[in-house]
Amino acid sequence: MFKFLKILLLFLTLNLLLRFSSTVYAVDFKTDYQVEYNLSQSQNDLNSHVSFKIKIINLRSEVFVSKFAISFPNTFSISNLKTSDDNGYIDPKIISDGDKTKIELEFSNPAVGKDSENTFFLNFDQANLFKVNGKIWEVVLPVIENKQNESYKVTVNLPQTTNKKISIAKPNPDLVTGNKIIWNDPHTKTIYAVFGESQAYQTELTYHLKNDQIYPVFTEVAFPPETANQKFFLESINPPPESVRRDEDGNYLGKYFLKPLESKTIVYKSVIEVYSKTREDSTPYFRSLINAQKNYLLTAKKYWQITKVEQIKNVNSPKEIYDFVKNNLKYNYDKINLNNKRIGADAVLSNPDQAVCLEFSDLFVGISREKGIYSREVEGYGFSLDPKLQPISLSSDILHAWPEYFDIKAGNWISVDPTWENTSGIDYFSSFDLNHIVFVIHGKNSDYPLAAGTYKIENSRDVLVKPTVDTPVEKKEIVIEGIDISTTISDDKSYKGKFIVRNSGSSYLWQIPINIGSKNIIIKNDRLTIPVLAPYEKKTISFNYLAKDKNKKVQGELTIDVLEKQLLKQNIIIVPAIYTLIIKIFAVLLGLSVIFLIYRAVTKIKRHDH
Repeated sequence: MFKFLKILLLFLTLNLLLRFSSTVYAVDFKTDYQVEYNLSQSQNDLNSHVSFKIKIINLRSEVFVSKFAISFPNTFSISNLKTSDDNGYIDPKIISDGDKTKIELEFSNPAVGKDSENTFFLNFDQANLFKVNGKIWEVVLPVIENKQNESYKVTVNLPQTTNKKISIAKPNPDLVTGNKIIWNDPHTKTIYAVFGESQAYQTELTYHLKNDQIYPVFTEVAFPPETANQKFFLESINPPPESVRRDEDGNYLGKYFLKPLESKTIVYKSVIEVYSKTREDSTPYFRSLINAQKNYLLTAKKYWQITKVEQIKNVNSPKEIYDFVKNNLKYNYDKINLNNKRIGADAVLSNPDQAVCLEFSDLFVGISREKGIYSREVEGYGFSLDPKLQPISLSSDILHAWPEYFDIKAGNWISVDPTWENTSGIDYFSSFDLNHIVFVIHGKNSDYPLAAGTYKIENSRDVLVKPTVDTPVEKKEIVIEGIDISTTISDDKSYKGKFIVRNSGSSYLWQIPINIGSKNIIIKNDRLTIPVLAPYEKKTISFNYLAKDKNKKVQGELTIDVLEKQLLKQNIIIVPAIYTLIIKIFAVLLGLSVIFLIYRAVTKIKRHDH
């Protein structure tokens, strides 16, 4: 890992060769770097024409720079290289080894003397720097670490024909104007940027269930949930669940019945879209949940216990905790291919070289809860452009784990990834990306529910995720069932009706309006709102109703509208209570008359017999 990062950061390594044998220090010269990337798009590929302008200013009269070298990793696809200095074209010396390509340049007639300037120009085409990743463009630009007497400017020019805008940048650019983005003197090792507001992933998950018992059981599986930054567009769940529910953390759980010794395979298919900004439709709901979650979000559960509190006594804020975790743990790539065992926060404090993403996350959550910061762990899929920089390493499948903390001031859960900053050098605290897909949320329990990819048999590949450029189509559909409404009512009573609302669409529905309309009937609680309803989820609605007018035999009408669509129209006969009373009296009189007639008839028969 360290070897790879060293190669990456040699992208702008200065190698100074002098005509004098004396040593040149930073006080001997200052350097100005201007790097410009001009993007062009051909079909599904992004090409960039790259221009380097490297100005070296001599600060001493007796020392000057005659040669310069720049190194690129061999993974960089460079072509059509042209080099020059202030006097015109110069012939570069290119040296390649197994890791990098080194370009050496020598000034043709360098200017000498204090404050003199010499400039190198490099121009080349690069095909694989900017990545087309589904609906987004993504790039990681290596940056020279700024030191004294150096300035560095990076400019990215997007194609004039594109409507893509920068949505995530680490660090933030100093200027965005039209299709031009500029960073001045970035102080990070890399520039990470995403162009596009959302990313869609075609997802297929397989769950292998088996009942080893000799009696029937119910079991639950966790489907990817919707969050403040994630929405799914369900295509199918085969076979469908018996029922579904959302737990305290917001997990989306499907319930299945298994006969004795029965095995069952569940296949889930959807498009999952991840957004750079929180969703306006769902964010208020998730904010409202925090009050109910507070009673367990500070609990030291299994894997989140910290006994060595003296080691973290100076670590208090989320940023301090994040830096402590990423700086003190060492990612262990060997554990990826082994039967990786989760060791938890306390153990990894003593064994910092035994960490993969779970340990990075567990330690963050453990310390956060110890310090009174609401936190939880998320498991899911990390779409990685480079597994060495962004490893995905839960042992059961190609999954990833990262922590979240609740920002009380912002009222939002904030996702961070100390693992990927540890391995890539990209900042995953101040902003996130569009490559993390949530499968399960662990707040109340550290190891339940299980994420997709852990319901396995042998070496099955159960998680298939790939970016897609297709725009997902949302199907919003509600059905009502289990209708229990009296079709004949009296005007002197109140009645209770109920029906079941079921989401038969493809996504969560938020703030669902229900309107119970009527004619000649009074409805109590005729307007209500269901905060959220997941696909297959049901909600029972109860209401009271009674006749509007007394002593009138009329026909009433009751309607049910959901999502501004009428789903039921029911006629109801209203019978005045006086009519009912008259009918009852008539029925009693009729009954007495019948009894009397029967009595008379029986009496006559007895007399006749005597």
